[in-house]
Amino acid sequence: MKKALKIIALAGALVLCLLLTGCYQPPDEVKNGGPTGGVTAALFDTMAPTATVTVSPDTVVIETQNVFGPNYGQQTPTPTPPQSGGNGWDNWGSANTPTPSPGPGEVIVFSTPVPGDGTTTGAPGTIEVVTEQPATPTPTQAPVTPTPTPKSLQRGFTGSEAVRAVQKRLKELGYYKGSADGDFGPATEQAVKDFQKANGLTADGKVGEKTLAKMNAKNAVSYKEAHATATPKTTAKTTAKPTSGKVTATPNLEKEYYLNIGSKGSKVETLQRRLIELGWLDGKVTGTYDEQTAAAVSAFQKKTKGLWEDGVAGPDTLKALYSSNAARSSKPAASTSTTKPETLELGSEGAEVKKLQQKLKDLGYLSGSVDGKFGAATEAAVIAFQKNNNLTADGKAGSATQNKLYSGTAKKSTGTQVKIDSSDDNNRSGRDTSDISSTGYITLERDSKGDQVRALQKRLKELGFYNGSVDGSYGESTEVAVMAFQLLNNLTVDGKAGPATQRALYGSKSEITYSSLRQGDESSAVKNLQYTLYELGYYDGAIDGKYGQTTADAVRAFQIQNKITPVDGVAGSKTLSKMYSSDAMAATAAKVNYETVSKGMTGEIVVEIQDCLVQYGFLNEVTGVYDDATVDAVKAFQSANGLTPDGKCGERTLLILFGY
Repeated sequence: MKKALKIIALAGALVLCLLLTGCYQPPDEVKNGGPTGGVTAALFDTMAPTATVTVSPDTVVIETQNVFGPNYGQQTPTPTPPQSGGNGWDNWGSANTPTPSPGPGEVIVFSTPVPGDGTTTGAPGTIEVVTEQPATPTPTQAPVTPTPTPKSLQRGFTGSEAVRAVQKRLKELGYYKGSADGDFGPATEQAVKDFQKANGLTADGKVGEKTLAKMNAKNAVSYKEAHATATPKTTAKTTAKPTSGKVTATPNLEKEYYLNIGSKGSKVETLQRRLIELGWLDGKVTGTYDEQTAAAVSAFQKKTKGLWEDGVAGPDTLKALYSSNAARSSKPAASTSTTKPETLELGSEGAEVKKLQQKLKDLGYLSGSVDGKFGAATEAAVIAFQKNNNLTADGKAGSATQNKLYSGTAKKSTGTQVKIDSSDDNNRSGRDTSDISSTGYITLERDSKGDQVRALQKRLKELGFYNGSVDGSYGESTEVAVMAFQLLNNLTVDGKAGPATQRALYGSKSEITYSSLRQGDESSAVKNLQYTLYELGYYDGAIDGKYGQTTADAVRAFQIQNKITPVDGVAGSKTLSKMYSSDAMAATAAKVNYETVSKGMTGEIVVEIQDCLVQYGFLNEVTGVYDDATVDAVKAFQSANGLTPDGKCGERTLLILFGY
């Protein structure tokens, strides 16, 4: 009997050792790093238990220690039972028997006696294990404050660069629509859950190691990919529309699927019946997931706690929709009737205009609050949307425009949004544009008249932005057309046709040699420079002709975006020639890519880095060599700007360093 028990004990010990050495899986915690170009977060330590197994003739004793305890690496002595009398277990557990005392942070697991003489009292041949015994400090030891349990990025984290990086990545993948503000709120949590579901992860809304790794991976499933799966066919017969009093049959929800605009089939029919039954949808069951169905789903989601209002019928929405306590509505949110939508145009007001503005805002054509008033800004956004989606650009939202707008194939804007405001005056910059001219162009705006306005109207008409008469009078329709053109060309949307706007319109080149402008200069040339930078989206200061730090920073940002060296904030001939050409790249155009600059490197880029560090007070001199002093200065700069202080100038560090 003893021999058998020894074999069992040895086998158990061997298995436990194998588990402890090779099979421990760390929790899904955020770690620093990840694939290049992906999301990074703070480094968290992971608790890893160690264990010692002692086997004696009649007992198995397992002792575990936690790495957070002060006695890590020291084995607690194994208690030896009294050997006098009987089988040696007679006095086990008595007051005279020494009991092992766990150290702070330690956990002890021990066995009950296993009778060695074949008796059957109690539970012979079994091992009772006591786990997770709280650590108690001995009188000679000071209490040790346990190390905080590592945490993933989760709801409640605020002001975090790591959260901001996660939000940006989720936006890239299409799961998050909010701003990357570094605050881990409900919308971010829901976006994380949706990403986790689509990528086969536990949908807990927390960004841990596994979630972060998948988010960084090249094969991460995007929102569009997750929702592009065709609706699976079903062999079940379509249930007839229920009569009053009957309840729509609940579909099989064991396999998760998504229904959105463009989906068709029996699942959509069942969904529409349920929406009609609950009062969210009116009209007929069509089997096609159109914008009306999406609007009804969105209204249901808004009413149901815990759902993300996106108009997509995903697993969580479907479970809530088919539950016995699903929210009901006395007023349908939409109708599937085939009546053509009302044409919305300048002067229209109401709920439909508000819905239109919200959709234009979601697609990046409008910004600000949605006020339900179809003004000049809304008209300009509609024109830009129509141009970008190959529709007649008349500024009126008729059936063709609305059908495209609410479809799943509408193209988003990549330019600057038009600000929504009931006051037309607020749609214009309000800056002093008098005497602004360069390369033969003067700024044209509301109430301007003459041949230059006529030429402007003609060009806008040729490009499809303007439908009015070419009369040489700069009125509201001309202003709206200019706004639409600016939006699609990454220019500041203010309705004024400044030199940069006209150069983009006419495609002119600059062959002029310019005198350099720099900090401390004050002249009309500086005023022209400031307004051009404003039009291109780099400058938002006063157009006062004074070359200060703000102007220098804007010039520096322009040089970075247009790959002009040196990046020194001085408007030299090369910088001005590029700025005053139709090839000038605006601030909202494609971003510049930088290679990492590190210790030991030399060259012009190192000089530019050091020059910036000197200006910001992190470095004393420019040497042209990326030495130890430069590494230390870069680390200090990175720490001051919420970046990982590794002393290397990667793309993110360079963009911030160069003032982009």
